[in-house]
This record gives sequence, C-alpha cells and structure tokens, in this order.
Amino acid sequence: MTYRVSYLAAALTVAALTLNIPVANAQPTPQEHARIASGIEEAIKILGTEPRLKKLSPQARRQLMEFILGNTIFAMGHEMGHGLINEMSLPVLGREEDAADSFATVNALKVSSSFSERVLIEAGRGLLLSAKRDKKEGNALVFYDEHGLDPQRAYSMICLMVGSSPDKYRQLAKDTKLPEDRQKSCVYDWRNTAWSWNEMLNKHLRGDKPKTAVKVAYEDTKKYAAQAHVLRAMGLLEMLSAHAADRWAWPNPITIEARSCGMANARWSQRTLTLCYELVDEFIELYLRYSKTRARKYGAAR
Repeated sequence: MTYRVSYLAAALTVAALTLNIPVANAQPTPQEHARIASGIEEAIKILGTEPRLKKLSPQARRQLMEFILGNTIFAMGHEMGHGLINEMSLPVLGREEDAADSFATVNALKVSSSFSERVLIEAGRGLLLSAKRDKKEGNALVFYDEHGLDPQRAYSMICLMVGSSPDKYRQLAKDTKLPEDRQKSCVYDWRNTAWSWNEMLNKHLRGDKPKTAVKVAYEDTKKYAAQAHVLRAMGLLEMLSAHAADRWAWPNPITIEARSCGMANARWSQRTLTLCYELVDEFIELYLRYSKTRARKYGAAR
C-alpha cells in the first residue's frame, strides 16, 4: 500500500489552509487547474535535476515534494497569522508565535481533507526532524526563544488535531504517546482556539468592500535557483495572494515574496510575508538526512 498525495488538491486547498475559507470558495478557474497541475509536476521534475537528489527514485522525489509542500504551506499559514494579527490589530494573550501556529493548524483542520491532514502531519514531522537534527549536532535547547521548542510545537499541533476529532485521530494520539488525560483536555483546547479565531476575524472579512492590492515578488538567485524554480512552478504564492485579496479587508497593501534571507526562515515584517529560499532548502536537507522510510498510516490511498 502506497500513499500518493493529490498535488492538484494541494494547490486547490492551499488558500483554505492559510486563509480560513471553505474549500468550495477556494476553487481555481479551469485555466488555473491546468497551470497548477502542470506546475507541480514540473516542480517534481526540477527536484530530479538537483545533484544531491538525482539518486532518489521517482517515488522518493514525490515523497520529498509532499514534505516540502506540507512544511511550506504550514509556514505560509503561520506567517499569514502574524500578518492578520498585526494588520488587523488583533489581541493576543500569550506568545504571538503560539497564536500563529494555532491559526495555521485550526484552518487546516477546518478544511478536513486528507491533504490538509497530510499538511499538518508533514509539518509536525518537520518540527520533530528539526529537533532530531539539533540533538545530533549538539545544539543547546533555547528556552528563552520567542518560539516554543520544536517538540512542543509539534505536540500542540497534534493536540488540536486530536481535540478536533478524538475518534478520527485516536491512532495518531496512540502513535505519538499523547496521554489519555491530555487527549480529553485537547477537546477544550480545540473548541476554544477555533472559536477565538472565528470571533476575532469575522469582522475583518472583505465582503463587498474594494480589494486591497496583494503583490507577489520573487528575487532572482543563482545559489537557490532550483528552490526558486520549484516555488514558481507550484504557484502557491500567487494563489495565496489572490485569495488573501478576496478574503480580507486589509487596511494597507501587502506583499508576499520569496527571496534569499541569509538564513532558513519565513517572516512577516513591514506588511510583507517573506518565504526564504533557505527554508525550502532546509526542508530538503531535513528530509534527506533525518527522515526514514515512512509508514503511510494517515490519509493513505487504499
């Protein structure tokens, strides 16, 4: 039994995952269908031209693409959470980084598709692989960081998943050794978090107000040419831009960009959501160095 992610479904639901909109409202035009499908297949081919990836089988490249997609979409959803908090002057009780994680997680769960589940599972896997890398390389735990520790962030994600549907994610809770008492309290966490985001965001829906410009920009780069090509081929930034303009009444124009940052990162700053090429490269390295052959337990095709 093998798992094959629907890459067209990935593109169809990216806006819903990051913008808190129903999948039915995130459907692209027929022209977008064709461009997205061919673009993502092109991205998989591009991975095969990378010297370090040439030895990967076609199936392994698809699995790597799945890992990149899941982690990239979650990163963009996290940063969009920061953008909404900052631009809409939303109140945050606690750490803003935790709130941004919960925004991305809640929206993925509201989509309730096999692909949205894979986004969260791959994003959680990415956090755990990052922790595995840090331990192997002897990197000290940074307790004072603005983010939670990677395993904590992963378990917060798992908790919201289990809380949203205890029966559906019972096996996930068991596999990740989430205690039964915590599973029960996760139900409240889910309900409170999902309700809170709805309450804060409903008044900022665009409705029939004029659209605010949401610009997309790519920095040309030689060092990360393949990563840039993959992002352009997938078209995720363009889709996020289109639906961000449709969904929200932004008080000011914003930009969604991909560029080299000098470090693996994604950030919201000065009305700009930045996805760094180095972060995409880090996802590739995490997969190659620290992942193992993975059992397809969740959302697997039968």
